[in-house]
Amino acid sequence: MRFFRGSVIPVWVGMVVAGLAITVIEFLGSKVYPPPLGMNPEDPASVRAAMAIMPPGALLFVLLGWIVGTFAGAWVTARMAYRSPITHGLVLGALFLVGGIVNMLLLPHPVWFWVLGVAVFLPSAYLGAKLGASPGSKDLPLASA
Repeated sequence: MRFFRGSVIPVWVGMVVAGLAITVIEFLGSKVYPPPLGMNPEDPASVRAAMAIMPPGALLFVLLGWIVGTFAGAWVTARMAYRSPITHGLVLGALFLVGGIVNMLLLPHPVWFWVLGVAVFLPSAYLGAKLGASPGSKDLPLASA
């Protein structure tokens, strides 16, 4: 039970915070760069076609959301973690990295987005966790938590 309270809940709460931040930033991006007329979000083919003509600025909003969301989620996770705040933040970053890769596999993205998309999660998580960790906390391996 201690592992659940000390490790799972902080990461879960961090994921909720990260997801909310990503949603807000992507919503703002959709106001600056609205989706093409006629795009049906329920139709995967329609979404793929829209992604092919998406301007770079719209994709930069997605990256900004991933960066800010992962940072905020890792910060919250590190603040809540009983031990190993940076490790917990990096676990959150790794989970979002997997999610980002799945997203990029499902929808066509340009090569530059793949490079940046894969590169943003772990540094954002590390920085968020580092700044969110309590002063003097030690990052012990999760097995000893």
